Amino acid sequence: MTTVTFKGTGSGGNSVYQEMTNLGSQRFCQLEAPGFEMGRSGRSFAGGLQLVTSAIVPLVDLPTTGGAGTACLFNGANPGANPPRYLAVKRISFSYGSGTAVAFGTSLFAGVTPSVLATAMVANGTNWSIQATRGTGASVAFLAAAQTIPAGTAWMLLGGIAHGAATTMAFGYTVDISAHPFIVPPGFALTFGALAGLGTTAKYLFSLSWDECEAILP
Repeated sequence: MTTVTFKGTGSGGNSVYQEMTNLGSQRFCQLEAPGFEMGRSGRSFAGGLQLVTSAIVPLVDLPTTGGAGTACLFNGANPGANPPRYLAVKRISFSYGSGTAVAFGTSLFAGVTPSVLATAMVANGTNWSIQATRGTGASVAFLAAAQTIPAGTAWMLLGGIAHGAATTMAFGYTVDISAHPFIVPPGFALTFGALAGLGTTAKYLFSLSWDECEAILP
């Protein structure tokens, strides 16, 4: 029985060899998982609420200027950098946390503000946390609830889940938007929240994943 292995192709001061499979594709395409390099280089992050005690009450209508019932992923990168760093949001999730969720369902919405926030965020909110997907590495982003945003955000309904009334942790929902990510420039924010009947003090947890990369917008 032959052991299947692969060899390194060199790095740093060594020569880097381009290799192909016997079918003609580049060999690294077969070995690296999608998104691996962003995570390995400390450019991939995940974050969200870490405790049910800080969960958010859903809304019954889309907001105008954020505030209660919404949360923000803020890009705190230096806008004067050349090139500046952008957030490419790949996934957004919610999970029922506490209280009494009413029957029939919950929908997830999100949108990028049309201009910078009047008051820049400088820290994560209570019980919000951000971490690189490789475990270490600093992010330029901040997460917090109930932030005031500029008027005019166009909201995108990302989908939802049907459910009955609940009084214990029972349902959650996640949306993969990596094929068409939200792009958050420095000073701007991705604002998001849930639409549902209010119920009796129903509250939701949220989490996101994103990449941070330098770019120039047209």
